[in-house]
Amino acid sequence: MLKLRFTTTAATTALVASLVCATPALHGQKKGGAPVQSANEQLVWPAPPAPARIKWTAEYRSEFDVGAKKRRSFIDRLAGKNEDVVRLKRPISVAVDEKGTIFVGDFGQGVVALDPIGKRMWRFSSVSGAALNTPAGVAADSKFVYATDTTTNTLTIFDKQGHRLTGLGPADGLKRPVGVAVDEARDLLLVVNAGNHTVLLYNRALKLQKKIGERGSDSGQFNFPTFATFLPGGGFAITDTGNFRIQIFDANGKFVRAFGKVGDVSGNFARPKGIALDPDGNLHVVDAVFSNIQVFRQDGQLLTFVGRGGVAKGMFQIPSGIAIGKDGAIYVADEMNGRIQRLQYLSLPAAQAPAVVPAAAH
Repeated sequence: MLKLRFTTTAATTALVASLVCATPALHGQKKGGAPVQSANEQLVWPAPPAPARIKWTAEYRSEFDVGAKKRRSFIDRLAGKNEDVVRLKRPISVAVDEKGTIFVGDFGQGVVALDPIGKRMWRFSSVSGAALNTPAGVAADSKFVYATDTTTNTLTIFDKQGHRLTGLGPADGLKRPVGVAVDEARDLLLVVNAGNHTVLLYNRALKLQKKIGERGSDSGQFNFPTFATFLPGGGFAITDTGNFRIQIFDANGKFVRAFGKVGDVSGNFARPKGIALDPDGNLHVVDAVFSNIQVFRQDGQLLTFVGRGGVAKGMFQIPSGIAIGKDGAIYVADEMNGRIQRLQYLSLPAAQAPAVVPAAAH
């Protein structure tokens, strides 16, 4: 078994070179992280005999995975006539709204919407012509979809069908924006500005409310932060990727606590990225190098972990974004496998925590 060892300098250098895009690497858990086939043919975590807390439910690669019908006849296909199928290429961010519509930031083709209920999938660029180069972050509320672009240094707001409405750009201080999160009830929009190591808090009319942070490793400072999620009560959690930790702030933007460090055991991080809150208030953090999801209480206690490197169901290659619906459905942007994987959160008693085991091994 080969363990991954990291030094802060080496890992940070690798992070800067591949903040959004990276070469695939296959890593995962030796114990507890592999998907387990249960008696009813479901992939579940953790391994039996422990009670299942998370299960695998589906994957989305193309419009046919959401139930769209083929538009060409068998004769047309036999004659070699190609069908213009909407497919995911390299999904790097994901969001879900209250109706269950999934919005994906897909490298090279911008925002792609998937509607499993309506059985359709469409590209926003085909609706408005507004193609994003590197849609690193995406968020959705009841009316709008918000997407960042790290190449053009922009934030774009769309309606749900994909019409561009408004946005922000470099003149507004955006520099390599990555994660974006929205709290509609409190009229707040949070943009993680990786290029200048800050977090920008706006209202949904795009009026700046607060700028938080600067480069550094002290409490409230950042080193290439990437993703964010709002917490109950108006606080928020930030993935401080270059410092290999999660930082939590209150509703006023005041630092509360941080947890995590660079390392090769569960509970540590190598390249933490997407972060999302489940219905029980636990934080699910994607690690692109470990190719897994680690689940923490907000105080930093590790609860469980899901996945490892690979191409099968329940495995990941350079995962990045994550979103969790109110129903507990978990959506993970599995970039180099070209798919969104959907898991289901079943509940996780906070009092239970697994033993710390190696988090990444060949």
